[in-house]
Amino acid sequence: MLLNPRDFDPSEFDAIVRDYVERSRKAPVVLEVFNENIQYLLFINEGQIYWACAGDGNVFRPVRLRDFFLEINRTQFPKIIAYETDIILYHSLLVYLQKKPELKVSSALVDLDELLERAEKDRYNAIVSARNQGVFFLLRYQTGKAIACYSLRSDRGPASSAREDFLVKVFTITAKRPLEIDLFTDLAVTNAEDVRSIPSDYAGSISSFYLSQPPRLVVRLKGRPLKTYPFAGSEVSVGRLPENDIVIDNLSVSRRHAVITSRKDCYVLRDLGSKNGTLLNEKPVSEAKLSNGDVIVIGKYEILFQIPTLEASHPEDLDQTVVIPHFRNQAAGARKPACPAAPPRLFRKSAMEEYPLDKERTVIGRGKDSDIRLTGIFAPRVTVEVLRKGSEYVLQKIDGRNKVTINGEEMEEKTLEREDLIAIGSEEFVFKD
Repeated sequence: MLLNPRDFDPSEFDAIVRDYVERSRKAPVVLEVFNENIQYLLFINEGQIYWACAGDGNVFRPVRLRDFFLEINRTQFPKIIAYETDIILYHSLLVYLQKKPELKVSSALVDLDELLERAEKDRYNAIVSARNQGVFFLLRYQTGKAIACYSLRSDRGPASSAREDFLVKVFTITAKRPLEIDLFTDLAVTNAEDVRSIPSDYAGSISSFYLSQPPRLVVRLKGRPLKTYPFAGSEVSVGRLPENDIVIDNLSVSRRHAVITSRKDCYVLRDLGSKNGTLLNEKPVSEAKLSNGDVIVIGKYEILFQIPTLEASHPEDLDQTVVIPHFRNQAAGARKPACPAAPPRLFRKSAMEEYPLDKERTVIGRGKDSDIRLTGIFAPRVTVEVLRKGSEYVLQKIDGRNKVTINGEEMEEKTLEREDLIAIGSEEFVFKD
């Protein structure tokens, strides 16, 4: 524990967060903020804030980082605790808070030894948790080997006896009252939907950074601003072809000239082998990280990369509608959006995750080469594919003994429609377009 529970003034919170953002460069940190009514958890690692959630004593729900900072400022009589973790516990807690367990049962109704033996025999990556009011244990498996056991607010137990340590703790408590046993085999975790890289040279408040607008790209010609593009989605492409996000109809610009990509901890500019090259702050680059205020030069045009903050942002700047010479729109009178329309996607109810159908063929199954993997001891033994045929998406069952139903009706093939409910064994997906 880095910080014992103490009262604090929300006005102090920014300085506290900045301190633990720096500490997280050495080891992951989890901040807990709570009062009698609500509990918040903030996950920080490698100098970045990745995820936040709120709990009411029964369930935890993810919250956007923007909403997290707004709510902290409104919390009455808050207390705060800081925990330093290792990366295994950090990831295990994210799985526990984000995922729906594959198995949920009382310790009085399950042979725990048999359950763990199955996980070991099948060489699963898994997490087994045991909890009750005031009691929380985690056992972490990697390829069928128990590598760590954790207790509530305690250090990691020795890996050599992780399984035995977990069983002793559970059986000791179960003798007095049963515990809830949860098994997780889907260990993929997500970041907050508005996660953003905090620039190393950022001097403003952390809360202002997340309450501000997303990064923006200001296209200029001879120093004159022409148009501002908000950085939406994960990538913005620049080039002469109309399918680019920023289209510059000028012969000095290649068809697909450059791309700016959002990564977990930074924004990256990459030249796509353009004829005339790409400059960053007057120096030619093939790939480079971007910082607030950087100037990208493509042909005769400049693109200013900005990360607005509450201390220095003007909402009217985001609504510029200047007519740009040599910028081509898709149709007369229509502006090209900053990002192309998102492809349809499958929403996986058990994992609360979405999978974009951005390929000609998307495979769902147990195989390691599947695009969407059905994992775990009780995963359905069936393989399904979704084929893109023009503007339509067709689901087909390829093989397997488990049935596939769509809207409650067993089917081998169907052209998908909005909000179709697809059940593959015990897994459920919703088709969204």
